[in-house]
Amino acid sequence: MSKTDKTLLWMTLCLLGMALTLGLGAVWLNIERMDLAYDLRKMELSLDQKEDLAVKLTVERNNLVSPYQLKKLASRLDLGVAAPGQIRRITDTR
Repeated sequence: MSKTDKTLLWMTLCLLGMALTLGLGAVWLNIERMDLAYDLRKMELSLDQKEDLAVKLTVERNNLVSPYQLKKLASRLDLGVAAPGQIRRITDTR
């Protein structure tokens, strides 16, 4: 083998090694990108579920503190309007 043949062989081997390294790097980056996409999708679904729950809880809270519901609850518990003298006001003496 002549010197140019050896040089050509080493250059080919180096280029083949670099191509293999770049190919493996591209595959690894693609796998990481897919993992991030799956994690992002899972987080988006979780956020959507939590937002839906927050809306439902807001509706339920508004329903429970509506005047109609409070009046119905007060009549069930035999509560009524306070009579004169039942309410005492405490003043802050600081």
